[in-house]
Amino acid sequence: MHQMLSHPLEIVPPGEAEMIERVTALQTEMMKGRDPHKRGQHPKQQALLRGFFEVGRTVPEPFRAGVFAKPKQFDALVRVSTGPMPKESDPNPHAMAIKLIDVPGAPHGTQDFIMLDQPTFFISDIADYVAFFEAAQKDPGADAFFKSRPREFGLNLTFNVVIASQLERQYWSEVPIAMGGGAARLTLIPDLGNTSGRGPVTEENGLRVALEEHFVTNRKAAKFYFGAQRYIDEATTPIEDATAVWPTPFEIIATLTLPAQDFTAPEQFAFCENLSYTPWHCMPDHQPLGGIQRCRKRVYEESQRLRHSLNQVTDREPEKADFNSLGKFL
Repeated sequence: MHQMLSHPLEIVPPGEAEMIERVTALQTEMMKGRDPHKRGQHPKQQALLRGFFEVGRTVPEPFRAGVFAKPKQFDALVRVSTGPMPKESDPNPHAMAIKLIDVPGAPHGTQDFIMLDQPTFFISDIADYVAFFEAAQKDPGADAFFKSRPREFGLNLTFNVVIASQLERQYWSEVPIAMGGGAARLTLIPDLGNTSGRGPVTEENGLRVALEEHFVTNRKAAKFYFGAQRYIDEATTPIEDATAVWPTPFEIIATLTLPAQDFTAPEQFAFCENLSYTPWHCMPDHQPLGGIQRCRKRVYEESQRLRHSLNQVTDREPEKADFNSLGKFL
């Protein structure tokens, strides 16, 4: 993957490279112990959706960098997924990963935003990440790790919930990215029109059913507002503590529209399985920041290498032709 230099806002602790290798090795072993053909994180996908990501005309100056430098519309491929529990009626974390395609200035041609339905991560830094994975290797619940960390235990509990529809959830980047020389955390806020009126799912594949009902049966579009949160300084808005809550408000800088569409073809599902989403598919102006993000780079690379090797998939980022070939809009 494309290499980037350390960002001036980052504070890299001694021994971090060794700690990242340790986390990567532990994550790989955990993948092999489950099903290494699938993603190590958020392995169950509900859908690959086509959409349009439109950068606003009044983006505040601190965010006017990279894809947000000027008003523009990008084609987007959005992967909707859940965490490790195979039944969607069981408590799980939920994710929405956005891939903008044909992005000028992006080394891979794409810009990815990885969004989850929790405001912050539950691990603060790389040292704690190592401790967590070592505990999880012995016990999937990582009880030994959480026993001495009540704050992290509480955060982890909030990750796992049962929901009605992923179109109704708010999502966050949880960790910061660069905005040129500055930084921001990101959010995705659902429009009220996304509301389904459904109760929390009780079926194994209830979230996929909810998406099919919205987009295919009812032929409705969905919309999200994409917000950014300003970085102030390391004391107020820490880059290196992924559990910190930033006090600055989110400001809307783009919208994501998902038209009514048929996403149900098995070929589309398979195409999504072979895609790679990582915050390190990015423009230099949006370099991922902080220890958790630096660790993610190495972990995602190794996870992708293992999965694609086993699945006999060639690494390739999608282009406009791929976008056009997927399920039709309704």
